[in-house]
Formats: sequence, structure tokens, C-alpha cells
Amino acid sequence: MQKQELTKRQQQAQKTRQHIYDIGLMLMQKNGYHATTVSQISKAANVSVGAFYHHFRSKEDILSQIYENADEYFLQEVKARIQAYKVPEQVVEFFQYYADYNVRVGIDTMKVLYHADNIWFLKKNRGMQQVLQSLLAEGQARNEVISGQTAEEISDFLFMSARGVVFNWCMLDGRNDLVRDMKAYMQRLVTLFLP
Repeated sequence: MQKQELTKRQQQAQKTRQHIYDIGLMLMQKNGYHATTVSQISKAANVSVGAFYHHFRSKEDILSQIYENADEYFLQEVKARIQAYKVPEQVVEFFQYYADYNVRVGIDTMKVLYHADNIWFLKKNRGMQQVLQSLLAEGQARNEVISGQTAEEISDFLFMSARGVVFNWCMLDGRNDLVRDMKAYMQRLVTLFLP
């Protein structure tokens, strides 16, 4: 099936949405989530408030876009980049990419995302979860990962632990090296799932 090309109007709409997203994220990182308003984002992006609401329902939608972008990044890029390793090494590498993504999003934005009401942490079958579960299932098939738990259960456990490492980084206001800490933690943790 041939992919349909976007019209100039659709291309401009995508470009405008991306610009608003980039500006919104930059302002949230600079000023903090709660100190950033839709009016400020609109003004800095040089669009009307109405144009903002045409592309996003709220400033929370900008944060939701972070998760959607992360899932796409893991499905399209990370999955291909970590193919060369054995599964336990793939898991460690996967979470280094996860940590790096969090660093690139920025400490101030991550501090906003890490709260008890964040439903994105509990959503099932997200792109990054699919990638990790696929790796774990492959590891189970090759007897590199225990089979006493499902790939989904192991994935949930690892993500729960990784979120704890990121939460700690947020509490330390980004003063520690998240990628290094994630690698050290996951290298130890993955041994729990070796046969």
C-alpha cells in the first residue's frame, strides 16, 4: 500500500504543531511546568491561543506527546540499535536508552511527569513496552532469560525499577549521572532473570 503524501496545508499543520510542542517543552524546562502557561507558549511560538488549542487540548497534551514520541523512538530506532547484543545485554542497553531519553527531555519536565496520577506509567502495550517484551520473549526462547514469569511480568518489574531510578534522579535534581546509574542498576537487576 502506497503512503499518501500530505498536502501543503497538512505539512504546515504538522510543522506548526511540532513548533508549538518544541517551544512548550523548552519553556517548561526553563520555567517549570506549573509556571508555564498556554498564553506564554502561544506567544513564544508566535501563534494565537486558538491555534494552540487547535493542535493541543491543553498543556498536558504536550507532556502526553513526550510519551508518544518515546514509544515511536523505541519502536523505530532503539529496537534496531540493540539487535547485536545477547538478550541480557540488550535489556541493559535498552534501559540506557531509556535513561538517555529522560535526560534529553530534561530534569524539570521529568519532575513534572513523575507523580502518582500519571496514567502513562500504567498503560499496557505501549511501544517501548512492546520492544522490551519482545526482547525478553526472544531471550526466553533462547534460554537466556528465565521462563517462570511471562515477558510482560518481567517487563513490568524492570520498568517499575527503572522508574525508581529516574525518580531518584528527579529527587536529586539531576545531580547524578542517570545513564551511568541506570546501567549499574540494570546490570545487577537483570541477573535476577538469568536461568
